[in-house]
Amino acid sequence: MTERKRFTFTTATKNFLTFNSREVRSDLERWDLFSRISLATFTYNEYFKDYQAKDFVKDFFRDPVVQASLKVYSSNSQQLVTWGSHEIKECQIEAVPCTVTSMEFFDRLKVKGLVRDSGAIYKCIDEDVGGFLISDELHRMVLSEESDHWELFSEAERSQLLFLLFKHLVLGGPICQYDDNIDRYLEVTKALYKELITVQKNSETKAIEIVSKVLRVSAWDDEICWFPGDPHDQTFCYLIINPVNRIVTTFSHDFGKGVW
Repeated sequence: MTERKRFTFTTATKNFLTFNSREVRSDLERWDLFSRISLATFTYNEYFKDYQAKDFVKDFFRDPVVQASLKVYSSNSQQLVTWGSHEIKECQIEAVPCTVTSMEFFDRLKVKGLVRDSGAIYKCIDEDVGGFLISDELHRMVLSEESDHWELFSEAERSQLLFLLFKHLVLGGPICQYDDNIDRYLEVTKALYKELITVQKNSETKAIEIVSKVLRVSAWDDEICWFPGDPHDQTFCYLIINPVNRIVTTFSHDFGKGVW
């Protein structure tokens, strides 16, 4: 039996202009996300097919160039540090749908009891849901099935990358300062989504289609999660793969612990 050819990776330079813009950085800092998010881009040697996802991710995390390039959040130094060399025995992989091409996807949020026409978010009685102290209906909607607005989005829609990005921004980091208006959550979601994914026009229908393949991944050694960090809803790593140009971008965040 012929041994498969391994995927190998080389660092690539990409300027994440949106992520590093003054306005978006200010938002991410307010939500306690900026210092905990890491973005990196790599090129790879072999063309990627969906059925190769498991091999691709294992090769990715075991690649010495990747290990020397990825950044993880250090709770001790409160900053991103180089991941370094690790023995990776197992990788967890979840395919993430990425087919939404319009922000009209979120128009349904402006309903009575959730978000006003002005963008103001309705408040609610303080409640702990999944370790998050929530005080408004938007947070209840993204977190709790008990929310009156949970069914605005189906399970399939909630699994879309666009919804997940929105949810991550809304929940923020350990000492997040929540917004009272939804506008910046939506604007930053749109900006990051456009920066992360690759689209092309269908030659026959002329419709815009997303060519990116997205995987939510983690790298383990027995019971230790080396990357992106200890399991948590807000600790994540997405591999956004451009199979046309053989480019993969990592978008990761480690919720870690607050400074208090």
